[in-house]
Amino acid sequence: MSFTSNHGKPLNGASVATNSVSGGGMTSSSSGAESKTMSEVQETTHMLQRDHKVRRIRIMAISVLFIAAASVCGGVYTSLKRSERREFENRFADQASQIGHALEAELDNKLRAIDALSVTITSFARSRMGQWPNVTVPEFPYRAASTLSVGRAISVALQPTVSMNQVSQWEAYSNQHQQWQKEVLEFQAKYPEAIRPESVVDDGPNTGFNRNAFKPEAASTISADSISDFVYRIDSNGFPTRVISDAKQGIALPLWQHAPVHADGLLPRTNFDTYSVEKNAGALDQVIQNHMAVLGKTFELSDSSQGHDFPEMDATLETQSWNDVWTENGPSTSAIRTRQSPSSNVKQNQGSNGVSSSSLSNGLDGPAVNIFYPVFSDLNDNRTVVAVLALTTKWDSFLLPNLPPDPNGLIVTLRNECDQSFSFEITGEEVIYLGTGDYHEEAYDKYGKDFMLVADSSVFTEVPMASSYCSHTATVYPSSQMREQFATDAPTFYTVGAAIIFLFTMFVFVFYDYLVQRRQNHLADKASKTNAIISSLFPKIVRDRLLEGEGGNNTSGMAGIMKVNGDTVGKPAGPPIANFFANTTVMFGDIAGFTAWSSSRQPSEVFTLLETLYGKIDSIAREMHVFKVETIGDCYVAVTGLPNPQEDHHLRMVKFAKRVLKCMGPLTREMEVMLGPDTTKLGFRIGLHSGPVTAGVLRGEKSRFQLFGDTVNMASRMESTGKRNYIQVSNSTASLLAVSGKEHWITKREDTVQAKGKGSVQTYWVKKMVTHAEKTDANSIGDSSHSEKKSSSKTFVSVDGDLHGENENRIRKTLIEWQVELLSRLLKRIVAKRSYHSNEVQHSFDVFASEKTMPREEIADEVTMPSFNSRASLRIATSQYTQLPSEVLDQLEDFVTSVAFLYRDNSFHNYEHACHVTMSANKFLTRVVDPKVNGLDDSSPQAPSYEYAYGLTGDPLTQFAIIFSALIHDIDHQGVSNKQLTDENNRIAVMYNGKSPAEQNSIDLAFEVLGSSQYHDLVSCICANEEELKRFRQLVVNCVMATDIFDKDLLAIRNKKWKKAFNSEVEGGSSSDLKATIVIEHIIQAADVAHTMQHWHVYQKWNEKLFFEMCTAHETGRGPAKDPASGWYEGELWFFDNYVIPLAKKLEECGVFGVSSDECLNYALENRKEWETRGRDLVTSMKERYVEKKEEKSSGIV
Repeated sequence: MSFTSNHGKPLNGASVATNSVSGGGMTSSSSGAESKTMSEVQETTHMLQRDHKVRRIRIMAISVLFIAAASVCGGVYTSLKRSERREFENRFADQASQIGHALEAELDNKLRAIDALSVTITSFARSRMGQWPNVTVPEFPYRAASTLSVGRAISVALQPTVSMNQVSQWEAYSNQHQQWQKEVLEFQAKYPEAIRPESVVDDGPNTGFNRNAFKPEAASTISADSISDFVYRIDSNGFPTRVISDAKQGIALPLWQHAPVHADGLLPRTNFDTYSVEKNAGALDQVIQNHMAVLGKTFELSDSSQGHDFPEMDATLETQSWNDVWTENGPSTSAIRTRQSPSSNVKQNQGSNGVSSSSLSNGLDGPAVNIFYPVFSDLNDNRTVVAVLALTTKWDSFLLPNLPPDPNGLIVTLRNECDQSFSFEITGEEVIYLGTGDYHEEAYDKYGKDFMLVADSSVFTEVPMASSYCSHTATVYPSSQMREQFATDAPTFYTVGAAIIFLFTMFVFVFYDYLVQRRQNHLADKASKTNAIISSLFPKIVRDRLLEGEGGNNTSGMAGIMKVNGDTVGKPAGPPIANFFANTTVMFGDIAGFTAWSSSRQPSEVFTLLETLYGKIDSIAREMHVFKVETIGDCYVAVTGLPNPQEDHHLRMVKFAKRVLKCMGPLTREMEVMLGPDTTKLGFRIGLHSGPVTAGVLRGEKSRFQLFGDTVNMASRMESTGKRNYIQVSNSTASLLAVSGKEHWITKREDTVQAKGKGSVQTYWVKKMVTHAEKTDANSIGDSSHSEKKSSSKTFVSVDGDLHGENENRIRKTLIEWQVELLSRLLKRIVAKRSYHSNEVQHSFDVFASEKTMPREEIADEVTMPSFNSRASLRIATSQYTQLPSEVLDQLEDFVTSVAFLYRDNSFHNYEHACHVTMSANKFLTRVVDPKVNGLDDSSPQAPSYEYAYGLTGDPLTQFAIIFSALIHDIDHQGVSNKQLTDENNRIAVMYNGKSPAEQNSIDLAFEVLGSSQYHDLVSCICANEEELKRFRQLVVNCVMATDIFDKDLLAIRNKKWKKAFNSEVEGGSSSDLKATIVIEHIIQAADVAHTMQHWHVYQKWNEKLFFEMCTAHETGRGPAKDPASGWYEGELWFFDNYVIPLAKKLEECGVFGVSSDECLNYALENRKEWETRGRDLVTSMKERYVEKKEEKSSGIV
């Protein structure tokens, strides 16, 4: 007999030529392990060193490329940016210099214009022998027009110096020589373009310029009283006051000849004493006393009086004549009086175009300045100032004539020593006034260029500019607008281009390196996997021979395992790899009860158990230097004494077996919370035998390391004839233990063992300290393969699952923890899906209690299922990362505990059975929810799988309701049928009119508990709103009521729905919701009788419990009149034929349970066949056991 490993994968290549290894060539276990460890460490160290070198070179190469790319890109970008900045700076410097020169040139131009007028006036006065101040310049409008045109000014005025003792004489003279005003007006009418301000280019509605002042009839508006009879000032209240002869100022500068003249209905300002304007007094002093030309203070034209920098006159006086003004107030007193409302006295002059304006300057705005220039008595050196010329010009006239080509965003800030500053922006051919103050951007402070507004002495009179009074400086700045002209995308484009070139180079390098590395990794991965496979399948000595070969033979090594030699098909090349080991101990270990346990579990749960348990055993084997050969199903095979000889092989294996048994209990208890009921009832049955074996590699398909010989067969017999949680050893192993002085470790088995091919054999048990529970478990045989070998009148012995005493609390606690874990996983799915919809909890908590109808009346033909949502499905798929609030988990545990204690202490309808139904329902549900289990292709989209399961896959609330229903479906069950409750007029039968009283009572009790205020958070977690609450209750009602399988009315309704949904011959068809409802009901129905469709031992366990329950009801007078044993055999056959097998077939017809439906049907048919064969004997055995238990209970033995 041989045993081979199922781990191996096909190993390609030729066979290995080997020499047999003698026992004397073997090393000890510890030295072999140390040698293996040292070689692996050295190999790993060399590989890591090589990897580190390659990694450093790769990092250095990439770093150099990256640094070069960064340097080149940075250089390109910086260089181009600097080029842009230099171009910007050069352009600004050129334009700023042009503006500075333009300002100086324009100042010289204005001074030449006013100087020429000054010389003309001086020459005229001397030629006519005129005595100042009584001088009137003839043809003044022509001379003024020339000055305004050349000087680009808006007005010019002659202001003679009049001493205080000359005031009266001057007043008489000025009233006699008013004709010049009419001449100016006539000239304005004849040549309007020659004398009107240059900046006013139109008289539209936005200019405020009054064309009426330049029409011929404007001259007729000048009358004899249009000039004030007196030299006057304007006080702070806006009223004129005559200059008296004893004024402290010494002189007066009355406004005399000026152009243009305003004939717009307002009082002319002739004879206004300009020297009385305080802000101009300093400038006029410089002109009169120092014979200098002066740039006065800047003023706003919008605040001026008729274009002059004079105080505003009270509006109530503007429409009167000067005679009226002086007659009313008297010439010797102030004209101050109570102000009147302007609305009642002011008459605005309407121009021909309907535009209302009060003066020529109303439309003019912006800053302006007066250039004050002296008029001398003669042109000799000993000249005196006899008058002052005032040329009023706008500041933008300094800039407009000589703008640089294509300026854009230049800022010119003008400042003077009188604490005035104002700014202009030059863009294109426009000069835009920005306002008072410095408006340049601080970021361009360093670029500012200053230009002093100074001029050389005038051409004719050689009058210098006053530098000590209110000197002006112009500063030119660039702006971000100008800077943007030179900011192009070229630096970015060129930099990106350079970066792309380097990135492409780096990409090519990295990609090439990636391809090389991937190839290397692929080769290394293949080598690593090959080594891992070989290491897991073969001992080191065999592995080394397979990987490296021996003696330089080309057919040796891994390549020789599968190689065909010559013309002999399938014959490996080279000699076999085999050795003989004289002293070994072989162990076979089998999980007792595994076959029955796995029949009620999902595949994932089965493998979770095996991986966890065998993973622990593997770690113990590595620690104790025990060689694992293989696992065969749930059987674990190990050996000591090879590949390295071990003198203590028998002692080492016994210790190993004891440690395996010791870890079995804690592991199963730990996993029961996750894997469900009965996990702790699993045990381990171990058999040991010592002797020689032949071991080696059997080459060919799926080559592996194998053991051969009688020792292997005998070890297998020791396991199969052993007992749960016991270690059985053969006589040879016992003898070795005795020789080693460990005879006290073993005890002789009372009976002998019948071993195939050996006859009757005496065996021994390895002693151990066992608990009472273990002794009880050891007396029962739970595995199918073993039970079939037992010959006894009691062919089945059930382990009583009733809960008693201290053990009851432990089992109930474990089952509660498992239920909480299962329900919490489903709750996480609900919360995960709800988080996508962002549903807020909005419902009251008395919905359950407010239901007035009986649950039976709430049964729905079909329950509405939610539509498919791919994003919600993705949330559900990652629900394991969802965290439930601690209060929800606490309330869930408390609720499950409350439900557990609501179950009565029946043999069958108890909490343990509810857990079994829950576990079975979860298995069915898992098969529905997972489309891969049902045979769908992995690439199938989620939506078809959703429709395939009629919506169950995407609705965690439905899944939770099914498990919830399984938990509560038999609450407060009295251990008797509904018919019995009705016959005896039980309280709940009366309450529910004799219709499904047990099921309706369970529903009402469950929702009564759940609806209490202490489960507020739990209910909110399950259902977010009233609609979900109602749907949840509907699902639970349909599920629980579906477990009443003997109610004829409900059965008829279910059959009708089945025909409508799954019988294609029925007219009208069916909806997906109807099919989903039927699937849900069949899940709970199949789970309720799942023991009949599971392993034979599971069926027998629950069949016996139900039998005990019926016997108890019979003896207490609450059951059938005759003994249940009399018809139990026939009843089970009828139940299989009329309910279980048809139900299993319907599961297959539903089309959503995949292989589970086949599994259920196969188990149901096998169990029915087994019952038909052995049922009568089993009924007798169950009856005897019931009587024994009854007697034990009456005598006080539990």
